[in-house]
Amino acid sequence: MEYRQLGRSGLRVSKLCLGTMVGFRKTDQETGAKIVHEAIELGVNFVDTADCYGESEETLGAILAQDNMRDKVVLATKYGWYMGQGTNDYGASRAHVRKACEDSLRKLRTDHIDLYILHIVDPNTPWEEMLGALDDLVRQGKVLYIGTSKHPATLILEALFTSERCGLPRFVNEQAAYNFLDRNAENELIPACMRHGVGVTAFFPLACGLLSGKYRPDGQSPAAGRYAKAKVDRGAVFTTAALQAVEKLGPIAEGMGITVAELSLAWIMQQPGLTAAIVGARTSEYLRSAVKACDVKLTREQLDKMDGIVPPGTFVSNYFEVNYYKPLRMAYSSEARRTGAGAYIPDHATGSDEKIGWGK
Repeated sequence: MEYRQLGRSGLRVSKLCLGTMVGFRKTDQETGAKIVHEAIELGVNFVDTADCYGESEETLGAILAQDNMRDKVVLATKYGWYMGQGTNDYGASRAHVRKACEDSLRKLRTDHIDLYILHIVDPNTPWEEMLGALDDLVRQGKVLYIGTSKHPATLILEALFTSERCGLPRFVNEQAAYNFLDRNAENELIPACMRHGVGVTAFFPLACGLLSGKYRPDGQSPAAGRYAKAKVDRGAVFTTAALQAVEKLGPIAEGMGITVAELSLAWIMQQPGLTAAIVGARTSEYLRSAVKACDVKLTREQLDKMDGIVPPGTFVSNYFEVNYYKPLRMAYSSEARRTGAGAYIPDHATGSDEKIGWGK
């Protein structure tokens, strides 16, 4: 397993991160424990969760505590989503950050979070307040490093400049929507992160299973599976062009003796600026396949062939739009600025994908 520096920090993480958004429930803790154990044995030291992932934090916390595995992983969790009906049960205010961190520490059964990630763009809270609250947590030893998710390059740079100006902790990682079918992140986000020492971890590296190769352009797809339950804009994501692109990956993968999924993971882990790919492996088979991809090295010729299918900076399946540009437009819409409320939050955890008033 290869380990990489997380942005401009001294923290080293495996280039494969175990995601726990799906499958980590109290009723299935034994299965989750087997996956975590096996991942650690295979060299994975990076585990990701979030406070809004249902029972994930509690289940993962119990698993890590059960066999004293907490210190064997770099533990990342996220905050900022709606966690209740209260006025301050969301966002990045000092009040919510403090409560969210205490709740996550309790559920994860740990005294510190290695990487604490702001899960959404909060249009109402100034960077000075957000970073000041995180500075308190860092000074208290409750948080070691901080990061963002779904933040465009402009806002990440604003935050970095604020950190420098005010002497506050700086973000070391952006968790981004990035996969072979949507290379939008290569235009501004990844270059900006590389230039300013911010690591990039990719969620949806297999495009919610679209890059597994099991979905066909003729419309024949399994009745079950990730896409049957996925809370994404199918019109923008599940496109004919995307399915055709996956078809073209087949011969390349076959010639290498690997699956399309393994090819897609190997590709993204070989991209400039990419620190780690987050994979939600729910079975040993999926986990071992993902770890196998870590050892696959693509040649220049193979990379060029893939660039010919989906050129750099382009997309055939638009994950980036729904996770970056649409929320930003809604957060700073005339209505939001006029009322002081209103933000678009594409919540893949709860299935909500609509405009939600910040005051709800």
